[in-house]
Amino acid sequence: MQTQAAHALAADPRNVQALAQEIASIPAGTDPDEALCTLLTMTLDQARMAQEGGQRFGQRCLDAVSRHLADLSRKGAVTMAGTIAIARCYVRAGLPVPAGLEPGEQPTPHQTSPHSAREDTSPEAAFAALSASLLGDIGDDPSILHQTFAEILPGIPPDARSMLCRVAAANPDPRFEQLACAWLLDTSEQVRSAALEGLADRLAAGRLSPRALGRLAVLRSWIVDDPVRRRVDALIRSAIRSGISQDTHIAPSHRIIGCHSSPIDGSGAQSLAIALQKGRSRAIAMVLLKQRFGVKDAYIVPCANAAEQRGLLQQVTTLGGPGDVSLDYVQTALSIALADGRKNAVYPAPGLADVAEACALTTLRPTQDASAQAIVSAYDPQDALASLDPDERETLIAASADWPARYPMVTNWFEDDDDIFDGVKATSTARARATWTWLETRRDFWASIIARTALLLKDQGDPQARSFAVTAHAVSHDTPLQRIPIMAAIVDQTLEASRATSVAGDDDIMALLMNLMAPPPQPAPRQPRDKPARKRVPRKPK
Repeated sequence: MQTQAAHALAADPRNVQALAQEIASIPAGTDPDEALCTLLTMTLDQARMAQEGGQRFGQRCLDAVSRHLADLSRKGAVTMAGTIAIARCYVRAGLPVPAGLEPGEQPTPHQTSPHSAREDTSPEAAFAALSASLLGDIGDDPSILHQTFAEILPGIPPDARSMLCRVAAANPDPRFEQLACAWLLDTSEQVRSAALEGLADRLAAGRLSPRALGRLAVLRSWIVDDPVRRRVDALIRSAIRSGISQDTHIAPSHRIIGCHSSPIDGSGAQSLAIALQKGRSRAIAMVLLKQRFGVKDAYIVPCANAAEQRGLLQQVTTLGGPGDVSLDYVQTALSIALADGRKNAVYPAPGLADVAEACALTTLRPTQDASAQAIVSAYDPQDALASLDPDERETLIAASADWPARYPMVTNWFEDDDDIFDGVKATSTARARATWTWLETRRDFWASIIARTALLLKDQGDPQARSFAVTAHAVSHDTPLQRIPIMAAIVDQTLEASRATSVAGDDDIMALLMNLMAPPPQPAPRQPRDKPARKRVPRKPK
């Protein structure tokens, strides 16, 4: 119910603005209402996914809320506690925090530390004092440390933010060395630059470890910006000249129990899960890939026991298919996603560095090409498909008519971009014609989804993989789309999705908002009861 309400709420920016204002204006020293924050996070997440899918209401919602928060901030109606709460909602929804929400000049961590009265206190000492309790709460999990700072940094003024990142990156604690490497993949140029400066400070102080050098050597190729990559390369050369040796034979920090993959949905999203064990502790490395966005998310989830680990793995493969894949397949899928993200100037999720280290993926690099044809070539490195005669090709393409019945995820392959039906008459014929016209502009997109599915099915030993590979080649070339059965299915599913009305109604939204934003009920006044007068007892003398 909440997911449906959040989706519908995203289509009504005024109510989202009211929700954001309620959170942004909480008094200082007050904890935000978790139910409100959860709803706003879910709503922003729905708006983000709609925006990525070409649905205009998503962009309208995000723009309207961003403008409203900026107006509130200019009027002084946003509290520091509210800023932190709003920033947390945006970060958890996978969105950048609106620039207009950034607070004005605030004391830096150095100025506000308990040691600020001492003239000889350095920023490093002040940061060490401030971070002691934070590290005690977080423990050794690098993902939690990165997430915590991701939610804190947007609420810090820019100058103080740069100083904080640089000081943290140079901090002697090895956990901050890992954090600094992850920051090189941050979406903020300011954070990336400060992390590089901190790592250079770390090297100058003789504290850069061979482990960090190995991590830098792996993730340098993931960096989208050429200037940043050149600075990382210069840092690596300086480290080698200083005598630090890179260990290229790093064993996995965990034992890999198995790898699993979800099917690939119609937006190009795919989840990968790697089951890990270290002694008696268990965990799962999770990675979310999405076409045009590369590696969207990556993190390691600790599991209480083997049963919990199995339960999480089952969730990944809920939508059909055996799910089991090889580690080689995982690395290939990640390499393609890295190349796809780099082509679209999108940084991979910083948590990928932790996943790569846990699984010893020391050779993980982007492929040279992320096109559909390149993926088909990865499926068929010996070019065996080229020897198929025309009749064999036609038979394999015709087999795509059976995909929706065999693979449940294929029934979710459809288009939902608002531009498809712009200016189109409401007749079914006109809408079908518009969908076919739209798909002509999306050949590369669908060919890539089909080719990625071929690669997945091949690793799982599915004989239908060849049908997917040949069909992907046909879609990416000049074969008329109307002659490819799966494309006809995508047209039908697109038209069906456009007719569906699965969102909650206005009454449902308002009822949910009223319940969440209403003040807590006051206890009923106690009714006086008839009772005998209390007997007076003399007090004992002291």
